[in-house]
Amino acid sequence: MLNVLRVLVATVLIVKCTHSQTSPFPPQFTGPTDHLRTRVPPTESQFRVVYEWRVIDFAFPLEQLRLTAIYNHDYIPQNNLISDVKAFANRLYVTMPRMLPGVPATLGWVVMPDNNGRTDPEIEPFPSWAMNERANCSAMQFVQGIAIDAYGILWAVDSGRTETLAPGPGSVVCGPKLWMFDLRRNGSLIHRYDFPEEVVSRGSNYLNKIVVDDAFGGFAYITDNSGADPGIVVFSRKLNTAWKVRDNNSMRAAQNAVQFAVNGTNLGFAIHIDGIALGPYFNPNVVGDNLNRQPLHYDENFERNVYYSPLSSFHLYSIPASVLRNPDFARTASPRQVMAAVTDHGVKSSQTDGMIMDNEGNLFFGLLAEHAIAQWNSYTPFTVDHQRVIARDPFYIQWTDGMSFDSEGHLYVVVNRLHNFVAGRLDTNHVNFRILRSTTGTQSYVNTAAVINGAVTDNGISIPDGIYDTTAFGQFAGFPTTTPQYSGLGSERRYYYNNAATNINSKFLLTVLTLLAVCLHLRR
Repeated sequence: MLNVLRVLVATVLIVKCTHSQTSPFPPQFTGPTDHLRTRVPPTESQFRVVYEWRVIDFAFPLEQLRLTAIYNHDYIPQNNLISDVKAFANRLYVTMPRMLPGVPATLGWVVMPDNNGRTDPEIEPFPSWAMNERANCSAMQFVQGIAIDAYGILWAVDSGRTETLAPGPGSVVCGPKLWMFDLRRNGSLIHRYDFPEEVVSRGSNYLNKIVVDDAFGGFAYITDNSGADPGIVVFSRKLNTAWKVRDNNSMRAAQNAVQFAVNGTNLGFAIHIDGIALGPYFNPNVVGDNLNRQPLHYDENFERNVYYSPLSSFHLYSIPASVLRNPDFARTASPRQVMAAVTDHGVKSSQTDGMIMDNEGNLFFGLLAEHAIAQWNSYTPFTVDHQRVIARDPFYIQWTDGMSFDSEGHLYVVVNRLHNFVAGRLDTNHVNFRILRSTTGTQSYVNTAAVINGAVTDNGISIPDGIYDTTAFGQFAGFPTTTPQYSGLGSERRYYYNNAATNINSKFLLTVLTLLAVCLHLRR
């Protein structure tokens, strides 16, 4: 209580002293959520179509080039679809995986819908046409999942394989890669990583979704739902290396979920681990009866869960990020030890492709067979009572795929009728691809770290010396890998925020006097 009073006193003195002073910072330096709209759970009436296409078209420099591409079968309009979307600044970045021939670019962008006069804009290749050149193994070949971190870096996973739905003699097989582009520097390429064969197979991989974690120099967690070797691929930016964590129980298709139908189209594919989401920080030691203990120091909130689900499954699973970040665990753990690290949170009412976590611990995910979008507060048990359908429409919501948040508190969802696309039943006389938008008032999971002042990020705050420890199954960087009980987080909401009252320097009086002196100097 005394510490809390000290904080209040210091705050009042600073505000009083600086009252009527002009702030030295421009308006964009407000708090991370100050400018957002009121936080409200999205409802069905809030989802609106912001973009829709019958076929995907591209911004060719000249009309003659478009006609030539069509003539040469380099551009076959009905063979293109949008899979993922990520928002940054005034753009939506989208992916067009080369599942069939005739896809001229696999990564591109359109301007935000509020700044566009068209509802079906042409896709501008990103970062250039040259970097999307098919059959050039120094360019991107098959990008399905992308992520944009809090620093404006776009991470793109490239399977390297083309025509995955119709492989033939002309199909391209390049090495799988991870590309990193700096969006704050005009999309310049800052890093390329080639996955080794023992981690991601050149000929049979299917790199799908990606989430990024800014802890310990930056990590990416990528789902590989290849039929031969599914798992979560982990990439360490600091170490510039990758490894894979495999679990047959939770990362492979479940036989009872292989058969399902979307809008009358029957599907029977065994699709392994697909959707992935990164939860907020929590303290894994605070569970059960310990939830009401005294507030914790921010540096005790060091764990995050990585949530995932095979597409052919009704279950939602998670594994601690610290387990994934340990390459020794990936290399030497037995199947039983990996299984012990995984939490089965329970069942959903349908299969899921895309999912995303916001910065307040809410998971948004699609329910494919129900033509619906659902929300789950990850502070609660994953039961039917806590899984809330926020949108359902058998016409507009047919196969939800990639999702994204922008900086204004909007949620974007790609709906692409993938069931018709893979079945060869795409009707180009009707709208096939949509981007929906709703208001949540929250931001992307990548902004979660800012809430706790970057306590476990490389932002100048002390972190453990090691990137990982040398024991095979022990603790990562001194952090326990305990999976919390029932809630999946094991922590109340208040534990996520930096409790400044418990971290005040003992020289409180000197600090206040220094602040007063600075303020008096500014008032002269």
